[in-house]
Amino acid sequence: MMQKKRLGQVFLKDKNILRIIAENAEIQDGEIILEIGPGPGNLTKELLSRGAKVISIEKSKEYYDLLSTILNDEIEKGKLKVINADALKIDFPKFDKIVSNIPYNISSPLTFKLLNYDFKMGIIMYQKEFAKRLVAKPGNKDYSRLSVNMYYFADAEIIRNVPRSCFNPVPDVDSALVKILPRKKFSVKSEKAFFDIVKELFSQRRKKIRNILKMHNIPFEDRRPEELTPEEFGILSDFLYENKYFDRKE
Repeated sequence: MMQKKRLGQVFLKDKNILRIIAENAEIQDGEIILEIGPGPGNLTKELLSRGAKVISIEKSKEYYDLLSTILNDEIEKGKLKVINADALKIDFPKFDKIVSNIPYNISSPLTFKLLNYDFKMGIIMYQKEFAKRLVAKPGNKDYSRLSVNMYYFADAEIIRNVPRSCFNPVPDVDSALVKILPRKKFSVKSEKAFFDIVKELFSQRRKKIRNILKMHNIPFEDRRPEELTPEEFGILSDFLYENKYFDRKE
């Protein structure tokens, strides 16, 4: 069967990495695991072997049919449900954890869609450069809008780097396995204002904030976006929201 690299999908073939993913998911018997982009089912089988109930969402009809055939016994036992759909276009069923080697071309929209759901943990394979931006801290060269937005929802850390040789077809990039632990969000007066100001400031990340916003007497005005903590972005967005900054921009 033709591999779906054109869809952003590459599949893990390294059994040791598959084992490490499942171990880090800390699966309890009967937990519902959401998997996006299962492809030929290499990770699916590993998750099922550890007592999970798996919901696999696969966009490709070819791989949906393959998975439905080779794992039909697990489907009949109620251990596996395979859904042929675009993960960005459907509502997810209730799940406990997300464990996936996701298509890299939908990494950002899929991640932030997932973070609007209630779940215990995510163990997700990303392109390495994306993963570094996802977990970066203030002052780091990889710190970005993506880092701040992730931190607002959850704690994230890279568990290990994964070389491209572990995949089939072999991708053009290395990968990294990321652990995501959702937690209580810090308080902001307007989530829209928060995300809007993070986006605006990181578009000119090395300028001082007063020069980007063309305002004085505001919080952190002499600092640069790449120096602010996520909580400080929250303080700034609250100040701007209360002072009608966003109303003036509309």
